[in-house]
Formats: sequence, C-alpha cells, structure tokens
Amino acid sequence: MKKQDLNFFGAAKDKNVIIIQLESFQDMLINMEVKGQEVTPTLNGLVNDSFYFSNIYQQIGAGNTSDAEFLINTSLYPAGNKPSSKVYENKIIPSLPRILSKEGYYTSTFHADNVEYWNRIKLYPALGFDKYYEEEFFGKKDLVGFGPSDEVLYEKALEELTALNEKHERIYAHVLSMTSHTPFELPKDKQLLSLPSKYHETKTGNYLTATHYADYALGKFIEGLKQKGFWDNSIVAIYGDHSGFHPKPEDAKDKKLAEELLGHPYGLVDRFNIPLLIHVPGNHKGENKSIGGQIDIMPTITNLLGIDLDKQIHFGQDLINYPNHNLLGMRYYLPAGSYINKDFLFVNREDEGRGQVFDMKSKTTVNNNSEFYKEGSESEQKKETILKLLNLADYYLNNLPEKDEKSF
Repeated sequence: MKKQDLNFFGAAKDKNVIIIQLESFQDMLINMEVKGQEVTPTLNGLVNDSFYFSNIYQQIGAGNTSDAEFLINTSLYPAGNKPSSKVYENKIIPSLPRILSKEGYYTSTFHADNVEYWNRIKLYPALGFDKYYEEEFFGKKDLVGFGPSDEVLYEKALEELTALNEKHERIYAHVLSMTSHTPFELPKDKQLLSLPSKYHETKTGNYLTATHYADYALGKFIEGLKQKGFWDNSIVAIYGDHSGFHPKPEDAKDKKLAEELLGHPYGLVDRFNIPLLIHVPGNHKGENKSIGGQIDIMPTITNLLGIDLDKQIHFGQDLINYPNHNLLGMRYYLPAGSYINKDFLFVNREDEGRGQVFDMKSKTTVNNNSEFYKEGSESEQKKETILKLLNLADYYLNNLPEKDEKSF
C-alpha cells in the first residue's frame, strides 16, 4: 500500500510522543465493574476518545517487563529464554528512539526502579535513548513495593517533561508504571476500590485493588498533561506490559471469582490479552478488534507520525492499515512454535505429543484439536512460519554491530 493510501498516515505528524507502560495490566480490566464501581475509569474514558485495540497480546520472553520495553521500541522478537537486555546489551539496535532522534526528537525513558534491574543500564544505550530517569531521580518518597508510587513517578516525570519541552522542539518519553506489580499489596490509603467481602484476602481482590490505584494515578497524570499543554500536542499510547493475574490450579476461589467477573472460565486468551489505547489529538477514535501483538505497536505509532519504515527491518505491522491475517509468535511463556491468529491460540506441545488450542471468540479450549497437529495441516504450516520468523529475528539481532561503551 502506498503511503498516500494509508489511513491516518501522518495524523500525529510532529507531535510529541508519550508512551505509557502499565505494569501487569490485562485487557479484561477495561469496562469491568465490581459492585457498581469501574475498576479502570480512566482507561474506560479513553476508550471513547482514542484508538482502542481490544485484541492485543503480550509477546514477552524471560525479560518480562524489560522485554516489553524492547518489543515496543524495536518491533523485533525478544530473545526468549534469556532477557533481551542481557543477550543484546552490546548491540546497536535499530529502534523507535533512533528513528525519532533523526526526526528531531529528544528521547527519554522514566522508570522508578533501579536501572541495573533487568540490566536496563545496558538496554537503554543499546536502544539509543538520550537519557534515562531511574530510582536515584525519583527518590524514596511514598515507597510501595519495588519503589516510589505511580503518583510520584508521574508527578516527577511531568515536571521533567515540562522542562525538556522548553529545551527541545519535540520529545519522546517512555514512562513505565510499577505500583501494580505482584503481589498487588497496597497500603490502606491506596486501596481506593471498595470490594465485597468475598474478595478480601484473595489474589483477585488484590489485583483489582492494585490496578484500580494504577488507573487512578494514570488519571492524575493525564490531567497534568492537559494542564501543561501536552495532551493536545502529543500522541499518547498506553499498553500493558504483561499479564498479572494467573491463579495456580489450587487457587479454586480465585478461579471462581474470575469466572464470575468474566462470564466464562479464565484461560490463556484472557491471561495474555493486554490493552492498547492510542490517543491522537482530533477525532481519531473507536474500537479496533483486529488481532495484534506488542510487536505491532511501533509500526502503528510511526504510521500515525507519518514516518516510513520501509527501509527498517521490523516484524510487526501497522494495526490500523493491515488489520487482517496477522500471525503472532510467542516463546518462553508458550513453547516456540505456538501462535495466535484471529481464530485460535495454538500451544505447540510437540514433545508431549499433544497440546492445547483456544478459540479466540469464546476464549475456551477446543476439545477435539487433533486436526491442528497433523503433518501438513494449516496449523502446522503456521507453526513453521512462526519458527522461521523467530529464527530470522535471532539471526538479525545477533549480527547487528556492537556499540562502544557509552554512559549517559
């Protein structure tokens, strides 16, 4: 498709770029209510005022949150059984920060954790960020779990973005939340959701409480972006890094509570489904039900910015203009060769002689799945395609040039 024929190509041209990664957020939270209370009122409001992609799936490997950062900024498959931040720490990786730097953007990433965790101290230079802000910048105020609360993260990030905006014509900021991290245990003053007694001291209740607070803090950040003039001059993308709620087989009470909330048994489709919302100033909004993955976020954003990726190797696709026939790979959390498309989530269990298949519409298992594992079947062909894509990504990344040691 020619650039001039692409829908929304350049709709956010020359706008600031703010991408927010929500810790452990799953799409099932969107529009969920408990006792008449919205779990995520901030995100629910954005659904009506943004591009909302409701069928997006995590594709992280062993690097978890840091692999989500890698995927969003490269549109390349992560390493799999080892964190990408370790495997590719000395590479010069083609990335969104490098693309935007060429377009005159100052690029930065904000995370209130220690920068050495997940080897981010090497990941960020490999991705080409101009600057990172970490634990030392955010301080020790209002500690919850791994570090300062999301309210502190957003408050200090907004202050710095305002200062950067005065020095630079355009900015790209990747902002990573943290308070909704497992085990989802918040102090009383941050437990803002009033839950029925059956949720007390359950994983389900803790998860809903933590994500409700994260949504509340996000709402304060968005209000700040509006007050400082960013909202009308920025493309703001919000997505979940990975699943957070995955009860063990023995957690019968939590499984029952989840089933009551969802109206169907909780399974892998629910677990891996993450939200993606992209707000663009203007009348660009509506739900998009096309299947996509984290690997597709960068090409979708560059299309909105009017940036052509034809000369850059990437494995994702623009979700707005190529909504059909997507085939997504995942490994580590699923065996290599597993895939997701618009019809099925296929779990490759070749070593065990059998696997699982989930129907994407009903989100339940396909009981008679023997046809999926027959040699020469359409499913086996998709599996082989995914294995080839993973191998190509590995080969490409392993053969990238290495960088000189660099510090910020």
